[in-house]
Amino acid sequence: MTTRAENQLHDNLEKIQELFRREGIKLTHQRLEIYKEMLGAEDHPSAEEVYTRVRPRMPTISLDTVYRTLDLFEYVGLVSRVAVLDDRSRFDSKMKPHHHLVCTSCKSVVDFLWPALDKMKPPLQTKGWGQILSNHMELRGICSNCLKQG
Repeated sequence: MTTRAENQLHDNLEKIQELFRREGIKLTHQRLEIYKEMLGAEDHPSAEEVYTRVRPRMPTISLDTVYRTLDLFEYVGLVSRVAVLDDRSRFDSKMKPHHHLVCTSCKSVVDFLWPALDKMKPPLQTKGWGQILSNHMELRGICSNCLKQG
């Protein structure tokens, strides 16, 4: 049985290969495994979490390789960095417009869609600021799991 990440990787492999060729980046086995892990991740993992998940399949991979690869993926637009409530960067492979619910207790991050917000124009106060390229909403609160635990 193939996982969702394997299906997405298969569907995106040609696109990824072309992107890497265009950027002059070598598509290594390590980079493919890290990208495959990111495609299957729903929890916006940190580099350390990606390393922990990939290492059983690739025992020789280093944490530094994971950090550098995620930085590279961010640079070429394959992942985005999610700022949460702690010092660790978290990463997201979903590049289509979406927003985040962040639990201030357990630090979980959940995606949600808000099409009405996506269609809104920025407020007038932002007019002279410069060029806005995207909008992103982050709602913070306490998730239902943390509320149940008291």
